[in-house]
Amino acid sequence: MKFSVAAAATALVLASSASANHVFTLNNRCGNAVNAVVADTRCGFSPRCDDASSFTGAQPGNIAAGTSKTVTIPSNWVGRIFNQNGNCGAKGDGCSMTEFNLDSGNAFTPQSYDISNIQGFTQSLQISAPNCATVTCTNANCGCANAFPVGDTTGCGNDSPVRACGAGDVPFTITFCP
Repeated sequence: MKFSVAAAATALVLASSASANHVFTLNNRCGNAVNAVVADTRCGFSPRCDDASSFTGAQPGNIAAGTSKTVTIPSNWVGRIFNQNGNCGAKGDGCSMTEFNLDSGNAFTPQSYDISNIQGFTQSLQISAPNCATVTCTNANCGCANAFPVGDTTGCGNDSPVRACGAGDVPFTITFCP
C-alpha cells in the first residue's frame, strides 16, 4: 500500500519545527483499521517517575487501512503505543506493543525503544527513526534481536531487544503490519 507523499512531508516539517517534542508517525499497513493508543507508563512499569512527562494530547484512535496519523509526544515521555484490539488492557497489557523511554535530548541520554510481546503476540509491528536501528517483529517467534518474546520475563538475558537512538527530539515511525 502507498502512503501519501504529502503526509510524509508534513511529518518531516512537523519534526523539524517541533521544540522539545517527538513527532510520531503511525502507519497502518494492515488490511483493516487499527485503534492506536498512547499510554503513559511513568511511575508504573518504568522506574522513571519524577522527571518523566505525560502524554496529554488527543489519542490517535482509529487509523484506516493504508493511512497514517501523526502525534506529538513530549520529551521525557515514558510509555507505550499499541493497537487496542478490544483485548488489550489500558496500558497495552496482553498485547504486542511498542515501548519508549525518551529523554531530555542531551548527548548523554539517548532515546530507547523496543517491541514487546511478553504478554502475548497480537500485532506485527515496526519501529524506525532516522539514523537509528529499525526493529521489526512480524510473528510470535521473531527473536530477541527484534522484540521481547512471548512470556520472556528475563529480558532476553541482556535486554538485547532495546535500541538506543541518539539525542534530541527524534521523530519515530511505528508501522502496524509492516
